[in-house]
Amino acid sequence: MKAIDGLRAAGEQGDAEAVGALLADEVVFHSPLTDRLTFVGRDEVVALHRDIFAVLEDIRTSEPLEYGDRQVFSFRARIRGVGLEATNLVRTDDQGRIAELTVFIRPLPALATLFATLPPRVSARRRGPLVGGLVACLARPLAFAFRTADRLAPRFL
Repeated sequence: MKAIDGLRAAGEQGDAEAVGALLADEVVFHSPLTDRLTFVGRDEVVALHRDIFAVLEDIRTSEPLEYGDRQVFSFRARIRGVGLEATNLVRTDDQGRIAELTVFIRPLPALATLFATLPPRVSARRRGPLVGGLVACLARPLAFAFRTADRLAPRFL
């Protein structure tokens, strides 16, 4: 449970380097935005956490639950002023290092805002500013549509 406590503390402090100290060499991070993308390896997951901590504000974590080599905890944060709730499913290896991270996010407006904010930043870091700009152009209209649907659809339910 040491790794999960460290991950929670690093998240609340926005410290990607502290996250890196908890990770297995071949850690796998499953994106909350698509099942088509995973981030593999300590260096890539640390870089991703730098991007995450650059866009999330006021991260507050819950107490974890543990079952064997799996732990789960939730956190709340804000992204561009929108409240976000997330659940982290964490698997540790035999040495107690984090081997796998899977994140689930709600509600839809927060996920849409994250979608419009984080992928362009990650794309710019990995592929250059031109690709980051292209991803931003693709993501922003979808995020707008999701936020709008979230505001209007409940009125009809």
